[in-house]
Formats: sequence, C-alpha cells, structure tokens
Amino acid sequence: MIDALSTQVAFLLFEAVFCFISAILALTNDNQRRPIRLSLTLLNLLAGLLLAFDSLAYVYRGNSSQLYTFMSHLSNFVVFSACILLLPVYTVYVSYRVYGDFSIKKNAPARDRFILSFVLSGVGFGLVILSQFTHIYYEIDAQNNYSRGPLFLLSLFFPAVASILVVSIIIENRKRLGLQQFLILSSYIICPAIGLCFQVFFYGYSYMNMGIGISAILMFVEGTISKNNELRHVARTEMRTGLANEHGCVEWLNSMQHQSKRLEYTAVFFDLCKFSDINRRYGMENGNVILANYALCLQDQMRKDELLARQYGNQFVAVVKNDHVEEFLKNLSGLPVNFYNKSEGTMVTVNISARAGVFKIDRTDMDGEEIISCAAIALGMAKSQPNQPVVHMTREVLNDMNNRRKFENEILQGLTNGDFMPYYQPKVNAETHTLCGAEALSRWNHNGNVVSPAHFISLMEENRSICNLDLHILKRVCADLAEWRAQGLNPPTISVNFSRRNLADPGIVERINQIVKDSGIPRHLIEIEVTETADEFPILILKHFVDALHAYGYLVSIDDFGCASSSLTLLREITFDTIKIDKGFVEKHYSKDLTILEYIVKMAKSLELQVVAEGIENAEQVDTLVKMGVSIIQGFYYDRPLPSEKMVERLKSPQYEKQARTSS
Repeated sequence: MIDALSTQVAFLLFEAVFCFISAILALTNDNQRRPIRLSLTLLNLLAGLLLAFDSLAYVYRGNSSQLYTFMSHLSNFVVFSACILLLPVYTVYVSYRVYGDFSIKKNAPARDRFILSFVLSGVGFGLVILSQFTHIYYEIDAQNNYSRGPLFLLSLFFPAVASILVVSIIIENRKRLGLQQFLILSSYIICPAIGLCFQVFFYGYSYMNMGIGISAILMFVEGTISKNNELRHVARTEMRTGLANEHGCVEWLNSMQHQSKRLEYTAVFFDLCKFSDINRRYGMENGNVILANYALCLQDQMRKDELLARQYGNQFVAVVKNDHVEEFLKNLSGLPVNFYNKSEGTMVTVNISARAGVFKIDRTDMDGEEIISCAAIALGMAKSQPNQPVVHMTREVLNDMNNRRKFENEILQGLTNGDFMPYYQPKVNAETHTLCGAEALSRWNHNGNVVSPAHFISLMEENRSICNLDLHILKRVCADLAEWRAQGLNPPTISVNFSRRNLADPGIVERINQIVKDSGIPRHLIEIEVTETADEFPILILKHFVDALHAYGYLVSIDDFGCASSSLTLLREITFDTIKIDKGFVEKHYSKDLTILEYIVKMAKSLELQVVAEGIENAEQVDTLVKMGVSIIQGFYYDRPLPSEKMVERLKSPQYEKQARTSS
C-alpha cells in the first residue's frame, strides 16, 4: 500500500519534471522577448530544482549513512536557496510583464520596492548560507532526521515580504493587465500562501514548495498564451496608431456575419485631406505624431461597440452605428489635433479634415472585405468630386457598377475572341463625287448585334484596353487592304484611329510599323489619326510620336481640330498631314463658327495641310464647305460606315451620284 509520504515524493518529482520541461520550452520559444524568455526559464528551472531536491530530502531521511547525511544537507540547502533566488527572478519577470523593461529610472513608482525586494533576497540568501553552520533554520540529527530550527520562520519572512512588495506593484498596475494575467502573476504569493496554510496543519509535508512550483508552471503557461495573444494582436493592429489594421477590421466585421445586428452598422472609409502638406511643413516625424494623436482624438468619439481602423497611409475605416453616422461625419469635416513641435518647443494645433465614402451595411451575408470595398469605392467617387467631400454608396449604384464591371469583362473577352472589326466610312471628293479615302471605325459583334463605339470607347479609354483595340483594328485594316489589293482593287488611304493612351507605350510606333510590315501593304495606304483633345500627355510626347511615324513614311491626321484650346499650339509644334474639321462648325450655320472655320481653312492651306470635314449630313453643309475650299467630305451625306464586304463593292464602284444620298 502506498503511504502519504511516498505520494508526496512522487507528486514533487512529477511537478519538478513539469517545471524542467517548461524551462526547456521557455528557453526555445523564439516568439518571446529574450529577457522574458530567460526569466521564465530561470523561474521554472529554480522551481524544478526546489521540488526535485525537496523530494530527495524526504528520501534520505532516517538513514544514518554518511552519503545520505550529505545528500540531506545538500537537498535542504538547495531547497532554501532556490526559494530565495526565485525572488529576484520573479521581480525581473514582473517588471517586464508590467512595464515592458527593467529600467529602475523608467519605473520610478516601483523603484524603491524593486530595490527592497533585491535587498531582502540578498539578506535572505546570506542567512541561508549562515544556517548551514548555525542550524538557525533547520537541524539534521545523527539519525538523519530533519527538524526546524529556532529561526525557521525567518526563512519564510524574507521571501514573503519580498513577494508582497512585488505583488503590490502588480495590484497597482492591474488596469494594464488582463484579469488572467493579474491573477497568475499574483499566484507567486497566492499559491505558496495557500500551501503554507495547509502546511501549518499537516507538518512534514511541502505544500508551500508545491505552491511555488504550481505558480512557476502557471506563469510559463500564461506567458505562452499571452505571447500568442500578443502575436494575434500585433497581426491585427496598426502599430503607429494602435488602431486595428485592415486584417483586424475585416475579422471584426466577419465576426458579425449572418447576424442581424450587422445591419445596425455603417462603414465609413475616409482619407485625410492634404496631409502631405502637414508632413512638408512639420516634418515626417511630427507628421507621425499628428497621425497618432488624430487617431486618439477620433477614437475618443467612438462608442464601445464601434471600431476605428487604419488601412494604410492616411486612410482609415470606421464601422459605426447607423444613428451615430451623422455625428461621426461632422468630426471628419474638421477635428483639431494638438501636438508638441520639438523643433520649435511649442504646442501646435492643426485642423484635420477628411473625404469619406459611406456604405450602410444592407446584407448580413456580406464578407468584411466586400463591405470595406463598397465604402472605398464611395471614397473614390468623393475624390473625383471636389465639392462633395462625402459620398454615400447605395445598392443601386453598386448594381450599376457591377453591371459596368460585367460589361467591361465582356469587352475584354471580345478583344480576346476577335469580336471587334473595322467599319469603313468613305471620304469623298465633293467636286468629283469620287471615293478618295476612308476612316476605319471600330464595331463590336456582341451576341450577334453590332455595337457602335459610343457604348464602349469611353470605358476602354478608362481601363486602357483602347490600346489593344487600336492595334487590333489596325491589323484588321491591314489584312483587308492586303486582300483588296490581291483582288486587283486599288484601295485609297485608310485612316486608323489611335487614342493618346497609346503614347504611354514608348514602343508604339515600332508596333504599328511591324503590323503594317507583316501585312505586306505599302505604308502610304495607312494614315494614323489622333484626337486633338488634350489629356495627360504633353505636346512634346505627341510630337515625338508624329515625327517617328513620318520617319517611317506614314501619314498623320489630327481629329476634331478646333474643339480644344490647344489647337494653334499643336499646329505650331507638330507637323500634321491632315486636319479634320468637326461638324459643329457647320451644322448650325452660326456666323461666328463659319468665320472661324473660314480662317482655319485658309491657315491650313497656307500650311499645305489637307482639310477633311466629317459628320456632314446635308447638301447645304457640303455647299458651304466647298465654297470655303474644303472638298473632302466624310459623313452620312455620302455614306454610312460600311463593313468590309460592302466596302469591296464601293471600291469597285468608287463614283458617287452627283445628287446626294442619305444612306447606302
């Protein structure tokens, strides 16, 4: 039958093994900061030694051999020493967990107690050594039996007082600690105290030492859990402001997925206005401080069940209750933020405002990223409207955008499938009524219907797929010209439109030339037509484009001449072959328009430029243009845009009737 003493020895050894294992795991845990890792390792190592040698002390009692007597003295010395040496290690560990370091200067409120704890530990250890020669703490008789000395309680006094001093620091800082961390850090006095109470009534058993071992193991477990929680927190926290980051915000939103309470919230995605000016004025370091202070000020305006997160740069996300949105948006219109300007040594106040996109959550099944995306889209709309700092995203707008995105994907698929084709609108010499050229206009064969450019060009300009379309149309035109020539026809020069978006490609001229070269047609059969409308590219880049085309032998025309303010500058800087006059100059017969047009024509002729009038629909417009000296006409008056097979028929019969036709 197993007696109580054997059970105690087994438990002490079992607990010691746990402490040693905890020490090894703590030492090899690279996720922990080194000081915490080392102090946890020492705590569990000393606790393991305390428990292991305490169990040996019981094993060697009652045997009078010299070896057993020596082992009893050694075991008790280690037990009393470990009990004292645990205190400074515990003090260091608590300091790092509460304050983040062990700087006496930084931790002034606790400095005296930390120092006193170390002093008590030092005095206590000195008395342990003294007790080995004076038997003040314990005595081992000739039969190798252990008994307490006259000052045994003094051995408990020093560790008890030192522990109370450290625990008082923990209590003072309990608000900085979670309840779990507070209780476990305090367990170093709670567990031994409970054990000591048992030990008073059950003399001869080491309940207090067991309590120390349990506390050391608990601190290891808590330290590991705390570090994992800290890593989770860091992964979800933006470190500069202390707010949740994008991942944390998404996770918070997803925690309410499929719950009706999610419909009580609105997402606000906002961007600070002109924050770069603040960085330039006060410097990046102060800018970071201002950003952090702004986050604190705004956080104070949030309710407990709301979330404020920083995305990146100067962009933030707030998830607020629906009845709090208007008040929150007022804060975004202007929030005073104070900071200390180190360079000037003064407090400074800056007023920070923001543009915002607002999305009221209207479905419980939405993913957190989708919610943020909806608010971000609204912010993008707010940025494009300078007089509207706040834009509310609605489900109707989202549906329109989804339809637009779907249509955009269909366009891209159409490009991949080769569903775009050229339609040719003839250019006619109004004096001879003879075909003298044509412009290739893009058409889209979409689900069996021919779609005009008005439905897709603007969207392709935005997403820059227009560049692929231009090259595709050029290939089709070159292929048609090669085929017509192979049939013995004599096609005129075909003008192909190229958006200015192509100017972003430094190799665009080489691409154009390679396509024409591969088709085997003469270069004079291709005219590159660019729009006159100004955009983000400077005139110099357009000039290089035109000059490079001329160097290869291509003709270049400018479309919609006179519609923008840079017309004369273009003619001065760039040598074109043809200018195309917009129909707006003649369709309403305003005298001012006609006067301007007359001077444009005279100027063009003096510069030896060919003039083409487009969009002409009636005989009166033709007569007006011919009188001014414009003989090349393009428009419905002579022909609508023709598919390739009908253009073949027109090439075979290039002469038009003298009387006007409104269609062909």
